[in-house]
Amino acid sequence: MASAKTPGSSPDLIVVREPDSPGAQAYRSVRETLRHSRSDQPVGSLLLADVGSGDQSGEAAANIAASFALNGESTVLVDLDAASPVVHSIVNIPSSPGLIDWLAAERDSAEKRPSPHPSSVEYLSVLPAGDRNASSIQSPLADLLTDTRCKALVSALQADARYVVFHGSASPVSSQLLTVAANVDAVVLIVRSGTTKRTAAQNAKESLERVGARLLGVVLTED
Repeated sequence: MASAKTPGSSPDLIVVREPDSPGAQAYRSVRETLRHSRSDQPVGSLLLADVGSGDQSGEAAANIAASFALNGESTVLVDLDAASPVVHSIVNIPSSPGLIDWLAAERDSAEKRPSPHPSSVEYLSVLPAGDRNASSIQSPLADLLTDTRCKALVSALQADARYVVFHGSASPVSSQLLTVAANVDAVVLIVRSGTTKRTAAQNAKESLERVGARLLGVVLTED
């Protein structure tokens, strides 16, 4: 059954709730670093890959996406974690329809376009992972998100948004995460201070580099 969250209710994001706080300023610094990356390789699509930071990575991804939106730039946040989706609850939108639903529909009709949910933050919309329990979809996300479909997804979302921000787990690194990493402009790792193991971060980095991902840096979250 889909989440009973009320569309448009205020998300609990520090960049919205406490815009002058050090935490909000840190997210805006990340935004500016991404906005002003090399001019010959601008970032329009981005993967935020969680390496052992748990729910904090979802909060970080939502705050980074919201910081782009609060700057007046149309932004779509996409949740890749179909097993343990968190983004929809953070931004207070329904859990479905979402990415799984679009991929299943796109498999049958190439003209089907993804439909992100609007949020209460102006210029920010969200495509949740989708609720497998609320549908008849049995195929795992890794089987649905082929390289061709990923390219189509990024292209369709960028047609209506300046930034497309994906969020997914890299603990362990999944095939769908690598597919997205190979098809976006840049990847940033999200690690948790005192929790993420160095070996896990190194393994994630090496796996992403093997598919040609452009790694721009690390976002550090704290307890």
